[in-house]
Amino acid sequence: MGTILNDVRYAVRLLLKSPVLSFIAALSLGLGIGANTTIFSLVNEVLLRPLPLHEPSRLAAMFTSDERNRANAFGQFMPTSRLNFEDYRAKNEVFDGLVSHQFIQLSLSSGTGDPEALAGEIVTGDYFRVLGAPFALGRGFRADEDAVPGAAPVTVLSHGLWQRRFGGDPAIVGKTIPVNGRGFTVIGVTAPAFKGTNALGGPQLWVPFAMYREVISGFFLEAWDSRRALTLDMTGRLKDGVSLEQASANMRTIAAALAQAYPNENGGRSVTLMPLAQATINPGARENFVTAGTLLMVVVGAILLIACANVANLLLARAAGRRQEMAVRLSLGASRGRLMRQLLVESLVLAAAGAAFGLAIAYWARFGLLALRPPFVPEGALSMGLDARVLLFTAVVAVATGVLFGLAPALQASRPDLVTELKDRSSQPSGTRGLLSLRNGLVIGQIALSFIALIGAGLFLRSLDNARHIDPRFDLDRLAVLSFNLPAQGVPLDVAVQRQRAILERVSGVPGVERAAYGTIVPLLGGGFARSVYLEGQNVADQRTGRLVQINNIGEGYFDTVGVPLVRGRDFAETDRPEAPAIVIINETMAAQFWPNEDAIGKRFRFFGQTALTEVVGIARDSKYNVIGENPQPFIYQPLRQSPSANVTLHLRGANPAAALGAARTVVQQMEPTTPLVGVQTLTTVFERALWAPRVGALLLALFGALALGLASIGVYGVMAYTVTQRTRELGLRLALGASAGAVRTLVFRQGLLLAVVGIGLGAVGAVVGAKQIAALLFDVSSVDPLTFGSITALLLIVASLAIYLPARRASRMDPLQALRTK
Repeated sequence: MGTILNDVRYAVRLLLKSPVLSFIAALSLGLGIGANTTIFSLVNEVLLRPLPLHEPSRLAAMFTSDERNRANAFGQFMPTSRLNFEDYRAKNEVFDGLVSHQFIQLSLSSGTGDPEALAGEIVTGDYFRVLGAPFALGRGFRADEDAVPGAAPVTVLSHGLWQRRFGGDPAIVGKTIPVNGRGFTVIGVTAPAFKGTNALGGPQLWVPFAMYREVISGFFLEAWDSRRALTLDMTGRLKDGVSLEQASANMRTIAAALAQAYPNENGGRSVTLMPLAQATINPGARENFVTAGTLLMVVVGAILLIACANVANLLLARAAGRRQEMAVRLSLGASRGRLMRQLLVESLVLAAAGAAFGLAIAYWARFGLLALRPPFVPEGALSMGLDARVLLFTAVVAVATGVLFGLAPALQASRPDLVTELKDRSSQPSGTRGLLSLRNGLVIGQIALSFIALIGAGLFLRSLDNARHIDPRFDLDRLAVLSFNLPAQGVPLDVAVQRQRAILERVSGVPGVERAAYGTIVPLLGGGFARSVYLEGQNVADQRTGRLVQINNIGEGYFDTVGVPLVRGRDFAETDRPEAPAIVIINETMAAQFWPNEDAIGKRFRFFGQTALTEVVGIARDSKYNVIGENPQPFIYQPLRQSPSANVTLHLRGANPAAALGAARTVVQQMEPTTPLVGVQTLTTVFERALWAPRVGALLLALFGALALGLASIGVYGVMAYTVTQRTRELGLRLALGASAGAVRTLVFRQGLLLAVVGIGLGAVGAVVGAKQIAALLFDVSSVDPLTFGSITALLLIVASLAIYLPARRASRMDPLQALRTK
């Protein structure tokens, strides 16, 4: 240990003797390590960090799977119905506890602050006990508080809500707060790290199942006693000694019995179990997160390799100047292994300095990443702290980096030619002229990795540009929206309908509002419910004939307001009341798929669970409903008068939608002062948020690509400058024998560009292979897009030429006599 400490002290003194070189090397490593630490901290936060629960390895998430939707990833990971959950809980033999929970919108409508809509969760009474949730204050729900409907208005607050809304008041437990217009008694505050079962931001308060009539409305209330409606998530704690495979077998047996007992509701359905740690993001979407995280880790890994190559070249240059020192040590009896250890210690000390730079960079870079969080993730949901796992990752990367960039220089420097070096022939050529020499190989690798990183950035930039030019097929620039839910505040639905109409009448007369209409979903935000459709004459009992179609309940004037024209048929009217025959308007895709080669106007169908037929009275033009890049899909519009909704969205059209939105918001708040308004935004804002994934992907990859390009250009410059220094005598002799300055420049340029061309060629092969892995994340861009590959090739050649220019210029201007005197 003492010898190693001496090696460390010697290494530090040696680095301090060349402070500029040491600083450049440490900073290069710091950029690479910092990029890796930053991205790993994000991956750790979203995909790896265990939930702060008691024995989380025993927790399993359970999903409904549907054999008819095997092609759809989400179709294998769906929620369940309340009635099915009750059967699963009562009949299973593998769980110590099985709980159910559902995200709902709750509100604090009075007290400190304005009316506020909050992400809440309605849970079974043993939810906190089964999860083993930690508490900062108070307790979770008791069984008796979930026994009698409406009898126990109690709630648990998240730590963040307690701090933000109630100032961290330690006396909050026992106080009554207004949730959805009713008094709820606070019985507990969760620990700061608890997010429920969600990795991307959990609920802000919880209420027990027994209070369902007080806190849910609309479809969710209607579906409470429906065995077919899949609205509830399930989480269970395995009994001691029970494996996940045993639990899966038991639960699938129960699911098969339910499918046999209730074929209309459960036919073709089973269950899927997985560790809760793998289900904190819905498994149907988790693959995209894993792909994105892997892509970013590969890119920052390439940056680190480029930085290592740079530092290795710097150390090779320094090792050339220490060959005589190494020769003297060997002649005095030092073993080659002893010299290699000393050189590797020097590399590890340099890597430690780089790690310190990297941690500082990662600490500040995380704030930038947090600012780029997805729009659906609330502020404070992610911390990206540098926890023990991240610090261990950084330490491992630093050690691996030190060995990686230090091994080759150590091998080379520890085997000098004793006779040559002791004769002071230090200017002997070091073998850097060959294309396959170590230094040239490192530069070729740098250029290849830079090419791959830049291709990724270029493809995402092209994808983002294409996404921005996708036509959503509605009047994006003239629309704004705001949503509210009156029944959630205790207003009966029939009364809420009258008040919705009064609001619409008042808002329609606001200056700046050209048109206004209601809908139940916002374009490009999705969230609309889908129902099974059976054409007239089809057997509703035959599950194979039904097709799920998404639905939007809309008021009169909706199509004129949003700018989606009717292709054929008529619009909805005030006469389309609940007692009138049921009607719908469908889009072009549904008309073509459900009634090919026929006129869909006048055709009829049934929704699952209904006996009455619904008639198609109009066909609207296709538009984008959920995401920008979606393919055309069937869609149904129902008249809001025939299917009233508790949660409605007011769509506003105006030349200045932001101004119209502000005026309309004031009117709604005056008429409903205790009702929180949510989603108050223009459609251009919605569109920009819909571009979040391609925009952030393009931004990060462009940033990392630029960093890779900068490091690679430094590497090219360094190796060419070193090559010119090593060939000083040769170049001087050429000039003395009559070679022109231009010929010498061409000679140096040719060697440098050859390295660049070989690196680009290797990079192109890697880029073609890698780009195929991200093809699913791109908008209308080929993974081998010629424009991207051509542009990046030209860019790298230009940058390499600039990096070669200064060494080539110095070579062509050297004094032949001075050069010939060089040893």
